[in-house]
Amino acid sequence: MVDTADAEQLLADELLPAWQQERRRLDAIDAWARWDHPEPHRPKHATAEYRELARRAQAPWGDLIVGSIAQTLFVEGYRRPSDPDDARPWRYWQANSFDARQISVHRAALTYGVAYVAVLPGVAPDSGEPLPWMRGFSPREMLAVYEDPAVDEWPAVAVRVRKIKGGRLEVALWDDERVRYYTTDDVGAKLEQVREVVHGIGECPIVRYQNRVDLEGRVAGEIEPFLSVLGRIDQTTFDRLVVQRFASWVVRTIAGMSVSETARVTGEPAERVKMRLRAEDFLVAEDPDTKFGSLPATSLDGFIAAHEADVRVLAAVSQSPAHELLGSMANMSAEALAAARASQTQKADERRHVFGEAHEQLLRMAAFVAGDLEAAADFEAQVRWRDTSIRSLAQAADALGKLAQMLGVPVEMLWEKIPGWTDQDVERARTLVREGGIERLFDELARGLTPITEPAPPPNGAAPPSEPVSTDAAG
Repeated sequence: MVDTADAEQLLADELLPAWQQERRRLDAIDAWARWDHPEPHRPKHATAEYRELARRAQAPWGDLIVGSIAQTLFVEGYRRPSDPDDARPWRYWQANSFDARQISVHRAALTYGVAYVAVLPGVAPDSGEPLPWMRGFSPREMLAVYEDPAVDEWPAVAVRVRKIKGGRLEVALWDDERVRYYTTDDVGAKLEQVREVVHGIGECPIVRYQNRVDLEGRVAGEIEPFLSVLGRIDQTTFDRLVVQRFASWVVRTIAGMSVSETARVTGEPAERVKMRLRAEDFLVAEDPDTKFGSLPATSLDGFIAAHEADVRVLAAVSQSPAHELLGSMANMSAEALAAARASQTQKADERRHVFGEAHEQLLRMAAFVAGDLEAAADFEAQVRWRDTSIRSLAQAADALGKLAQMLGVPVEMLWEKIPGWTDQDVERARTLVREGGIERLFDELARGLTPITEPAPPPNGAAPPSEPVSTDAAG
């Protein structure tokens, strides 16, 4: 716990300078992530036309790298291995709209290397029951400080700085007992405390999401390691645009004709001599020594090949599918497509493990804040990630049907593997089975979509066998 007398001193001497230094580093990454990065190198005395070409050469490659991973990371459940239903803390996830908020948290962690989610006590507006408040924060606004960043689960303190109305800054200092709020005109100026919120959790309730973390607690985003490659791609594009704009056509030349004579022919001032030719025009000169010729156009093939080479390097070092970055996919089989995406799939699996642990830590903390000590001490429950592998519904149905028929996997376990199905869809299917008695229909569908036929009549008029009673645990 930080004493009130020491809080302002800690902010002024350590936390705010450290936040400001980190903010400058993250701002440089943010520029590349939000397509506002430095323009390619251009001539020292560049004209407005050159400057416009430099702007057009910029492309959001950083955002593409982050998006290709973020779009494979969606949590859609939290349960124990032995329980088909989501654990109790999942309702806190839903109540805080984290089906959507998780995307921003993942993108921030992928972009900058770290992101944060805070948990505070709250109440449900309709029932008044305890309902933890959960929100994500960008590392450009928040900095969490750990005694041992590689080992500690919870930070010692955290600071958040954001702009408010009037151009002032709001500074929030989080510790294990309270959150103190200050306002100031600028970093380094006098702090004025305006309020504090006592949460009494006993830990600084900030959960850290780390990307590419090592045993020393260092992290790296998906953009910073590749800034030199990203700059190289933009530079190659700019060079091609310059050549395309100024040297990609044949230049006609005339030797042996003076400027004044040309001006007489064209009727223009000598300082603005430029002969304009139409397709049907012929060039004729009175002087027999006059020679007509042309300068060849500069080929763009080398620049296009260099651009593709740079993009392939980016794809290799960032583990991104080259065919997606180049837009060169054509008639790829399912096996070839899976092989092309194998590197990215492995990368996404690694992120799921790291981010999944942070999500589980978040939900345990939410349960603790809500007073559910049993769920807070449940280390067996795990988040469930959506299967985002690219498969057609027909392929999935065939594979799932074979699992049920050949391996005897219970059909209900396979419903959550159907592409596009959410937990709500699975629960609705279970409800239909319980209420409508259509379990038999699902079994037949899993055996290969074979038609359901009525049983043959018993011989000699014997009574037909009775329908077996369902042993479905849900029913």
